[in-house]
Formats: sequence, C-alpha cells, structure tokens
Amino acid sequence: MLFRVWESLNSYKYDERMLHFISKLTEMHTNPEISNPKRIDEIPDDEKSEGEGRPNWGQPTSSVYLWGGLYKDVGIFTEHEWNFLMCKCLASMGKPCQ
Repeated sequence: MLFRVWESLNSYKYDERMLHFISKLTEMHTNPEISNPKRIDEIPDDEKSEGEGRPNWGQPTSSVYLWGGLYKDVGIFTEHEWNFLMCKCLASMGKPCQ
C-alpha cells in the first residue's frame, strides 16, 4: 500500500521522507528476531474489555519451525518495488532513471 500511494505522488520532499522511512522498515524487518510472527503473542491486547470473553483458537503443535525472516525477489521487496526504489534513489542523487 505504501508503494501504491507513493507512486501516485510527485514530490521530491515526499520521496526523501519515504526513502528514509522504507530504509528503516527494511532494516527492522530483515532482522529475523524482529519480524518473527511468534512475537505476536508478546503484544498486549489493549482492545479487550474487562470481562470480555474471546475464543482461543489453538496454536499449531509443531514448534520446530525456524523463522528465517521476510524475503521476496530482492530482499523484502518484489522486483517492481525494487526498481521503483532504485529509480527514486537515483533521482534523489540527481541522476536520471532509464
């Protein structure tokens, strides 16, 4: 969604901010310890009201799964997203993108 919104805007200031934001997200989510889905259990459920009951769907029993992190075509990005990022980086440095 971030890339779709970004593609629709034409602002160098927005490009610079998004490049910085995406770089921080990339650093965070390529670290397997941070992006591990097992960490969801550690997040407190602050939306739950006092005395509210919720179903407890059982977790899978095989806990042998080793999380390797998030990876797609290029790191955590698809080929299209990577090309878009590289064009924005080149434009940020004042180089034309072909």
